[in-house]
Parts: sequence; C-alpha cells; structure tokens
Amino acid sequence: MPDIAISALRTFALFSDARENTLRELAPSCIFQSFSAGIEINKVGQIPRYIYCLRSGSIEAWARLNDAETILATTTAPMVFEVAATIRNQPAALSIVTREPCQAIAVETAAFLKAVRDDQAVCNAALVHVSGTYLAMTQRLLDQKLRTAEQRLSQWILAEMDPSGRSATVEIVFSKRALAYELGMSPANLSRLFNVLREHGIAVDGKTMTITDLKKLEALAQG
Repeated sequence: MPDIAISALRTFALFSDARENTLRELAPSCIFQSFSAGIEINKVGQIPRYIYCLRSGSIEAWARLNDAETILATTTAPMVFEVAATIRNQPAALSIVTREPCQAIAVETAAFLKAVRDDQAVCNAALVHVSGTYLAMTQRLLDQKLRTAEQRLSQWILAEMDPSGRSATVEIVFSKRALAYELGMSPANLSRLFNVLREHGIAVDGKTMTITDLKKLEALAQG
C-alpha cells in the first residue's frame, strides 16, 4: 500500500520532487476514494481535514450566498485542491462538487503541513500551486469584467472545438445551468445568447452547437 500511494502522489506536481522519506511519511495518511457525479467532496465553512488530489474526472467549485449561487471554476484531473485553506488554516470557502465520476487521494492536512515544513521541494511546489490558482482566478475575473457575455460564450465554444478541425460540432456535456454559471451569467441570459449566436455562425439544437460560419464566430469572440 505505501508504494502504491507513493507512486500515485508522484504523478502530481505538488509531490513530484518530494524526498522519498517525505512520501513514505505521507503514505499512511492517504485515503483512495471514488465519487459518483454530483457529490460534494468537502464542507464549506469547515477547516479542511484533507487536501484532495484528483486522479480522474472533473469538478466544479460552487459558491453560494442565501438564494444566489454560481460556479467560480471548473477543473479536470490531475488537480489538487484545499491547499490554500489548509496552509492558512481557514474554513473552505468553495463547495467542491464532482461533475462526473472521479477518483481522488485524500491526504490528511496535518501530514501535508508537516511535509511543507520539512521538505523544501513540497514547500516550493505549494507556492507554485497557490500562485497559479490565484493567477487563473484573476484571469477569470478579468474575462467576466472586461468581456461581454457574447464574447465569453463564443470563446468557450471556440475552446471546445476539435483542435484538428475535423468536427464543427460542440456538445455541452454537462447542464446548461452549470455552463451559465461557469461563464458568469444567469441561465436565462445564456438561453437568450443561444438565439443571438444563430446570427453569428452557430446553429443550436438542444445541447449540440454546430459551427456554420467560423469567421463570424471568431469575429464575435474578438469583439
């Protein structure tokens, strides 16, 4: 079991350069977990007991206030979360929900913090991880503040296109509600935008979007 845990941890940038004895100390604190879709992994408002190393699948980071809710970020494996809250010893601010079946390693926070203190490589990797997350969230905020809703949706479609160019079809593989929140808009606004995009090179049929005029779509994305 320790060797399996060590090999699995090595696949994450946070632990890839860790000393062997650091990983051997971490191994007993590791729990291999499987989650079905729609499962809330952590508890908002509580100081994390674990950091989670996502091995497969994808997750959504939800924020809620009274009756309002939104998705602040989505990510796919491999990814580690709850690092910042653990280092700061603060309650989790976001609800992490599985978008699809996922596999993860839960590492006890006490063991992780000891690794950060004792192993310079883990400490450096934690700094890189937290700063990278901060920059990604900053870029996301800038997109929502400086780009129109039409630009955000059209850029999302372009990003989801087959990079080989063999397919002009994009499927929304999760709920339209989740897509709306991910793009920083209401579900009603997203529905309105689908009608707008019909005039800019996109045919919409349910959760399937077909690009009929790529140049028009690219022009809309650029603004």
